[in-house]
Amino acid sequence: MAENKKDPPKAPKLDMSKIVNVPSGELKKKKGKFSFTEAEVTPLPSRGLLYKSVTQDTDILNGQIQMYPMTVKDEEILSTSRFLKTGAATRMVIDNCVASDIDARDILLYDSNYLLFFLRGISYGDDYKFKLKCSNSSCAMEFEHTVKISELNFEELPEDIKEPFTVELPKSKYKVTFVLPRLAHSEEIYNRNRKRKKTTSSSDQRMVDNLIVTTIKITAPDGTEVPPGDWEEFYESLIGMDRAELNEKADFSTGVDKLEGVVCPYCETDYSGTIPIGIDFFRF
Repeated sequence: MAENKKDPPKAPKLDMSKIVNVPSGELKKKKGKFSFTEAEVTPLPSRGLLYKSVTQDTDILNGQIQMYPMTVKDEEILSTSRFLKTGAATRMVIDNCVASDIDARDILLYDSNYLLFFLRGISYGDDYKFKLKCSNSSCAMEFEHTVKISELNFEELPEDIKEPFTVELPKSKYKVTFVLPRLAHSEEIYNRNRKRKKTTSSSDQRMVDNLIVTTIKITAPDGTEVPPGDWEEFYESLIGMDRAELNEKADFSTGVDKLEGVVCPYCETDYSGTIPIGIDFFRF
Protein backbone atom coordinates (compact mmCIF):
# COMPACT_ATOMS: atom_id res chain seq x y z
CA MET A 1 0.00 0.00 0.00
CA ALA A 2 2.93 2.31 -0.44
CA GLU A 3 1.71 3.61 -3.79
CA ASN A 4 -1.48 1.68 -4.50
CA LYS A 5 -4.03 1.09 -1.82
CA LYS A 6 -5.51 -2.38 -1.59
CA ASP A 7 -8.52 -3.21 0.50
CA PRO A 8 -7.42 -5.48 3.35
CA PRO A 9 -9.05 -8.92 3.06
CA LYS A 10 -11.74 -9.86 5.53
CA ALA A 11 -10.73 -12.37 8.16
CA PRO A 12 -13.19 -15.01 9.30
CA LYS A 13 -15.17 -14.57 12.50
CA LEU A 14 -13.17 -15.33 15.56
CA ASP A 15 -14.11 -18.39 17.61
CA MET A 16 -11.92 -18.11 20.69
CA SER A 17 -13.01 -21.51 21.95
CA LYS A 18 -11.18 -23.13 19.02
CA ILE A 19 -7.90 -21.28 19.38
CA VAL A 20 -5.14 -23.55 20.65
CA ASN A 21 -2.09 -22.26 22.43
CA VAL A 22 1.07 -23.10 20.50
CA PRO A 23 4.22 -22.66 22.60
CA SER A 24 6.91 -20.47 21.08
CA GLY A 25 9.46 -20.73 23.84
CA GLU A 26 9.58 -19.06 27.23
CA LEU A 27 6.50 -16.92 27.91
CA LYS A 28 6.64 -13.82 30.06
CA LYS A 29 5.33 -14.51 33.55
CA LYS A 30 2.86 -12.28 35.34
CA LYS A 31 4.73 -10.24 37.95
CA GLY A 32 4.16 -11.10 41.60
CA LYS A 33 3.77 -14.21 43.73
CA PHE A 34 0.30 -15.16 42.57
CA SER A 35 -0.80 -16.19 39.10
CA PHE A 36 -4.32 -17.54 38.68
CA THR A 37 -4.55 -17.67 34.88
CA GLU A 38 -2.85 -19.08 31.82
CA ALA A 39 -1.97 -17.09 28.72
CA GLU A 40 -4.37 -17.33 25.78
CA VAL A 41 -3.45 -16.96 22.13
CA THR A 42 -5.22 -14.87 19.51
CA PRO A 43 -4.52 -13.83 15.91
CA LEU A 44 -3.03 -10.42 15.18
CA PRO A 45 -4.87 -8.35 12.56
CA SER A 46 -1.45 -7.26 11.27
CA ARG A 47 -0.51 -10.93 10.73
CA GLY A 48 2.73 -10.04 12.55
CA LEU A 49 4.11 -8.73 9.26
CA LEU A 50 5.68 -5.54 10.64
CA TYR A 51 7.38 -6.90 13.77
CA LYS A 52 10.51 -8.55 12.36
CA SER A 53 12.73 -5.70 13.55
CA VAL A 54 11.49 -5.77 17.17
CA THR A 55 11.03 -9.45 18.12
CA GLN A 56 12.15 -12.99 17.37
CA ASP A 57 9.01 -14.47 18.94
CA THR A 58 7.78 -17.11 16.50
CA ASP A 59 4.15 -16.75 17.59
CA ILE A 60 4.13 -13.05 16.73
CA LEU A 61 6.04 -13.49 13.49
CA ASN A 62 3.45 -16.13 12.54
CA GLY A 63 0.61 -13.72 13.26
CA GLN A 64 -0.39 -14.66 16.81
CA ILE A 65 0.13 -13.21 20.27
CA GLN A 66 -0.33 -14.67 23.75
CA MET A 67 -2.09 -12.59 26.40
CA TYR A 68 -2.97 -12.99 30.08
CA PRO A 69 -6.37 -11.80 31.35
CA MET A 70 -6.42 -8.46 33.15
CA THR A 71 -6.03 -8.24 36.92
CA VAL A 72 -7.24 -5.76 39.52
CA LYS A 73 -3.91 -3.96 39.16
CA ASP A 74 -4.61 -3.45 35.46
CA GLU A 75 -8.08 -2.08 36.28
CA GLU A 76 -6.44 0.48 38.55
CA ILE A 77 -4.26 1.67 35.67
CA LEU A 78 -7.37 2.25 33.56
CA SER A 79 -8.96 4.29 36.33
CA THR A 80 -5.90 6.53 36.85
CA SER A 81 -6.56 9.80 35.07
CA ARG A 82 -2.91 10.74 34.42
CA PHE A 83 -2.34 7.46 32.56
CA LEU A 84 -5.48 7.94 30.50
CA LYS A 85 -4.54 11.53 29.71
CA THR A 86 -1.04 10.70 28.48
CA GLY A 87 -2.11 7.70 26.41
CA ALA A 88 0.01 5.45 28.63
CA ALA A 89 -2.90 3.41 30.01
CA THR A 90 -3.36 1.15 26.98
CA ARG A 91 0.39 0.57 26.68
CA MET A 92 0.76 -0.25 30.37
CA VAL A 93 -2.17 -2.67 30.44
CA ILE A 94 -1.08 -4.48 27.28
CA ASP A 95 2.50 -4.59 28.57
CA ASN A 96 1.27 -6.20 31.81
CA CYS A 97 -0.90 -8.71 29.95
CA VAL A 98 1.24 -9.70 26.97
CA ALA A 99 2.95 -13.06 27.46
CA SER A 100 4.72 -13.10 24.11
CA ASP A 101 8.16 -11.57 23.68
CA ILE A 102 7.39 -8.02 22.55
CA ASP A 103 7.43 -4.59 24.17
CA ALA A 104 3.97 -3.02 24.15
CA ARG A 105 5.49 0.24 22.88
CA ASP A 106 6.24 -1.53 19.59
CA ILE A 107 2.72 -2.89 19.07
CA LEU A 108 0.82 -1.33 16.19
CA LEU A 109 -2.28 0.68 17.05
CA TYR A 110 -3.83 -1.43 14.30
CA ASP A 111 -3.32 -4.47 16.56
CA SER A 112 -3.83 -2.79 19.94
CA ASN A 113 -7.40 -1.72 19.09
CA TYR A 114 -8.32 -5.35 18.55
CA LEU A 115 -6.29 -6.56 21.55
CA LEU A 116 -8.38 -4.34 23.86
CA PHE A 117 -11.49 -6.24 22.77
CA PHE A 118 -9.70 -9.57 23.16
CA LEU A 119 -8.56 -8.62 26.69
CA ARG A 120 -12.09 -7.56 27.55
CA GLY A 121 -13.38 -10.94 26.39
CA ILE A 122 -10.91 -13.16 28.27
CA SER A 123 -11.02 -11.00 31.40
CA TYR A 124 -14.73 -10.27 31.86
CA GLY A 125 -16.63 -12.58 29.55
CA ASP A 126 -17.71 -12.73 25.94
CA ASP A 127 -20.82 -10.54 26.25
CA TYR A 128 -20.35 -6.77 26.22
CA LYS A 129 -23.49 -4.78 26.95
CA PHE A 130 -23.73 -1.04 26.28
CA LYS A 131 -26.18 1.73 25.44
CA LEU A 132 -26.74 3.38 22.07
CA LYS A 133 -28.74 6.43 21.08
CA CYS A 134 -30.99 6.25 18.03
CA SER A 135 -29.63 8.34 15.16
CA ASN A 136 -33.15 9.29 14.08
CA SER A 137 -33.61 12.82 15.46
CA SER A 138 -37.38 12.35 15.79
CA CYS A 139 -36.75 9.32 18.00
CA ALA A 140 -33.38 9.81 19.76
CA MET A 141 -34.22 7.06 22.24
CA GLU A 142 -31.53 5.20 24.17
CA PHE A 143 -31.50 1.45 23.93
CA GLU A 144 -29.32 -1.40 25.14
CA HIS A 145 -27.31 -3.59 22.82
CA THR A 146 -25.01 -6.57 23.40
CA VAL A 147 -22.18 -7.89 21.25
CA LYS A 148 -20.24 -11.11 21.60
CA ILE A 149 -16.52 -10.32 21.56
CA SER A 150 -15.68 -13.69 19.97
CA GLU A 151 -17.96 -12.95 17.00
CA LEU A 152 -16.39 -9.63 16.06
CA ASN A 153 -14.85 -9.40 12.61
CA PHE A 154 -11.56 -7.72 11.86
CA GLU A 155 -9.67 -6.93 8.68
CA GLU A 156 -6.09 -8.01 8.18
CA LEU A 157 -3.22 -6.10 6.67
CA PRO A 158 -2.36 -7.29 3.14
CA GLU A 159 0.43 -9.85 2.96
CA ASP A 160 2.60 -7.67 0.71
CA ILE A 161 2.62 -4.70 3.09
CA LYS A 162 6.02 -3.16 3.76
CA GLU A 163 7.29 -0.20 5.74
CA PRO A 164 8.09 2.57 5.36
CA PHE A 165 5.39 3.82 2.97
CA THR A 166 6.03 6.65 0.52
CA VAL A 167 3.25 8.81 -0.88
CA GLU A 168 3.69 11.47 -3.56
CA LEU A 169 1.23 14.30 -2.92
CA PRO A 170 -0.72 15.16 -6.09
CA LYS A 171 -0.61 18.96 -5.85
CA SER A 172 2.66 19.90 -4.15
CA LYS A 173 4.55 16.87 -5.53
CA TYR A 174 6.32 16.46 -2.19
CA LYS A 175 6.93 12.89 -1.07
CA VAL A 176 6.11 11.82 2.48
CA THR A 177 7.68 8.68 3.92
CA PHE A 178 6.03 7.28 7.06
CA VAL A 179 5.27 4.23 9.20
CA LEU A 180 2.09 3.01 10.82
CA PRO A 181 1.50 4.32 14.36
CA ARG A 182 2.59 2.28 17.38
CA LEU A 183 1.46 2.54 21.00
CA ALA A 184 4.57 4.59 21.75
CA HIS A 185 3.37 7.27 19.34
CA SER A 186 0.28 7.98 21.48
CA GLU A 187 2.47 9.15 24.34
CA GLU A 188 4.71 11.07 21.96
CA ILE A 189 1.68 12.98 20.72
CA TYR A 190 0.72 13.85 24.30
CA ASN A 191 4.24 15.07 25.09
CA ARG A 192 4.36 17.22 21.97
CA ASN A 193 1.09 18.86 22.94
CA ARG A 194 2.13 19.30 26.58
CA LYS A 195 5.33 21.13 25.63
CA ARG A 196 3.57 23.44 23.19
CA LYS A 197 2.88 26.94 24.50
CA LYS A 198 -0.86 27.54 24.68
CA THR A 199 -2.72 30.77 23.97
CA THR A 200 -6.40 31.68 23.89
CA SER A 201 -6.31 31.30 20.10
CA SER A 202 -4.54 27.91 20.12
CA SER A 203 -6.23 25.18 18.09
CA ASP A 204 -6.21 21.42 18.50
CA GLN A 205 -3.11 20.18 16.66
CA ARG A 206 -3.43 16.47 17.29
CA MET A 207 -4.15 15.80 13.61
CA VAL A 208 -0.83 17.36 12.65
CA ASP A 209 0.95 15.67 15.56
CA ASN A 210 -0.38 12.29 14.41
CA LEU A 211 1.31 12.84 11.08
CA ILE A 212 4.56 14.19 12.52
CA VAL A 213 5.27 11.32 14.94
CA THR A 214 4.96 8.68 12.23
CA THR A 215 6.92 10.59 9.58
CA ILE A 216 10.35 9.31 8.53
CA LYS A 217 11.16 12.02 5.98
CA ILE A 218 9.60 14.60 3.68
CA THR A 219 11.22 15.16 0.30
CA ALA A 220 10.72 18.22 -1.90
CA PRO A 221 10.21 17.85 -5.70
CA ASP A 222 13.87 18.82 -6.24
CA GLY A 223 15.03 15.95 -4.01
CA THR A 224 16.00 17.98 -0.95
CA GLU A 225 14.71 16.85 2.42
CA VAL A 226 12.53 19.07 4.59
CA PRO A 227 14.18 19.48 8.04
CA PRO A 228 12.19 17.87 10.89
CA GLY A 229 11.88 21.29 12.51
CA ASP A 230 9.76 22.39 9.55
CA TRP A 231 7.44 19.35 9.46
CA GLU A 232 4.76 20.99 11.59
CA GLU A 233 4.53 24.02 9.31
CA PHE A 234 4.63 21.74 6.25
CA TYR A 235 1.62 19.70 7.39
CA GLU A 236 -0.28 22.79 8.49
CA SER A 237 0.22 24.28 5.01
CA LEU A 238 -1.04 21.29 3.00
CA ILE A 239 -4.07 21.95 0.83
CA GLY A 240 -7.09 19.67 0.95
CA MET A 241 -6.13 17.57 -2.09
CA ASP A 242 -2.75 16.64 -0.63
CA ARG A 243 -4.13 16.04 2.86
CA ALA A 244 -6.86 13.77 1.47
CA GLU A 245 -4.31 11.72 -0.48
CA LEU A 246 -2.10 11.33 2.59
CA ASN A 247 -5.03 10.39 4.81
CA GLU A 248 -6.22 7.79 2.30
CA LYS A 249 -2.84 6.11 1.97
CA ALA A 250 -2.26 6.10 5.74
CA ASP A 251 -5.77 4.93 6.65
CA PHE A 252 -5.61 1.38 7.99
CA SER A 253 -8.43 0.17 10.21
CA THR A 254 -9.31 -3.30 11.47
CA GLY A 255 -13.00 -2.41 11.54
CA VAL A 256 -13.26 -4.51 14.70
CA ASP A 257 -15.43 -1.90 16.43
CA LYS A 258 -17.88 -1.48 13.55
CA LEU A 259 -21.53 -2.11 14.38
CA GLU A 260 -23.65 -3.75 11.70
CA GLY A 261 -27.23 -4.96 11.63
CA VAL A 262 -28.35 -2.92 14.66
CA VAL A 263 -31.92 -1.60 14.56
CA CYS A 264 -33.54 0.82 17.02
CA PRO A 265 -36.25 -1.14 18.87
CA TYR A 266 -38.45 1.97 19.11
CA CYS A 267 -38.54 3.27 15.51
CA GLU A 268 -36.71 0.51 13.58
CA THR A 269 -34.09 2.92 12.24
CA ASP A 270 -30.84 1.22 11.22
CA TYR A 271 -28.00 2.24 13.49
CA SER A 272 -24.55 2.73 11.99
CA GLY A 273 -21.54 3.56 14.08
CA THR A 274 -18.91 1.99 16.29
CA ILE A 275 -18.89 0.04 19.52
CA PRO A 276 -18.44 2.54 22.36
CA ILE A 277 -15.50 1.99 24.69
CA GLY A 278 -16.45 3.88 27.82
CA ILE A 279 -15.81 3.55 31.54
CA ASP A 280 -17.84 0.32 31.65
CA PHE A 281 -15.88 -1.44 28.91
CA PHE A 282 -13.59 -3.24 31.33
CA ARG A 283 -16.33 -4.31 33.71
CA PHE A 284 -18.92 -7.04 33.90
